[in-house]
Formats: sequence, C-alpha cells, structure tokens
Amino acid sequence: MEIRLNLVLVAVLGIVWFSLVPSHPVSRLDPADARVSALAAVEDGFARDRGNLTLARELADRYLELEEPGLAIATLHAADSTLLEDPSLADKLAQAYEQSGRVADAFATADLALARCARALGARSTATPPPRFDCSEGTYASLDVHRNALERMARWGVSDPMHDARARVAYELSLRTARVAIQY
Repeated sequence: MEIRLNLVLVAVLGIVWFSLVPSHPVSRLDPADARVSALAAVEDGFARDRGNLTLARELADRYLELEEPGLAIATLHAADSTLLEDPSLADKLAQAYEQSGRVADAFATADLALARCARALGARSTATPPPRFDCSEGTYASLDVHRNALERMARWGVSDPMHDARARVAYELSLRTARVAIQY
C-alpha cells in the first residue's frame, strides 16, 4: 500500500513539475523588439484603412523583413482588391509567395505585375486610358529581374528558395547584363 501511495505521489509531483515548465512562445515576433513595436502602429493604421497603398506596402515590407511571409500574404489579400493592381504591391505579394516556398504562385504573380507595369508604361504613349497605378522604367527593370529569376526557379523545380542554392544562381543569371562591342 505504501509503495502505491509513493508512486501516486511521484506521479502527481511529476505532473505539477511539467506544468510549471515554460512553454514556447506562440509567435516568433518578440514584443520587446523595436521593429515589432513599431509594427503595431502600422497594423492599426492598415486595419482602419485597407485601401491605403502606402500602409499596405509598408506592412508587407515589415512582415517580409521579419521573415513572416504568411502574414504578408494575408495582409495583401485582406487589402482592398484594387490595390493589387499596383505592380509594385503585386511584386510584394510575389516576394511573400517566394519566401514561403510557393514558387509557382510567386512566378505567376510576378509575371502579372510585370505585365501591368508594361501596360502602364505603354499607356503613356498611346491613346489607351492609363491604368490606375503608375510604373516607372526602373520599377519595370526590377520587376523583370524578379520575374526572370522566379521563372528559372520554377523551371528548375526549386521548392525552397530560402535554402536552395539554385535560387541564388537564378538571381545571378537574371542580373547579368549584356556587353555590346561597337566596332568603328
């Protein structure tokens, strides 16, 4: 009888001991981090105005900087649907897809962003009504490099761009410039 009582007592003490061990945090976002505390103000502003392009872009940038691509994707999908017509914001979505390992989605989104930017650039010189969002030649070049790198990654079957060395090679190949020799 005494042995059973001791075993029950040890079991109860073990259960109490394991319940006192601290659990792991639910989120990797540390409230003491200055970047995270500044994030709260941007989140609040975006929650009040989901049609604000600047806040959507800033919030997506901060989530990507904190390596939280899922939150960036959720934010951009929660934004006013017309905001994703902006090529640079669509490219932020492509970056979030890429960071989360969804290379095919990232490539399709980057391709759409590049096409929208080309349309905006082409609308300047034609009678076509201009799109709602503007795009510069520099933005077009940046979108083109990103799209080309994603196309290579998709073709090569890269499933984790954050840890696959082929992703770096895809970017290097996309950044190569051609040299033209002019003979006089």
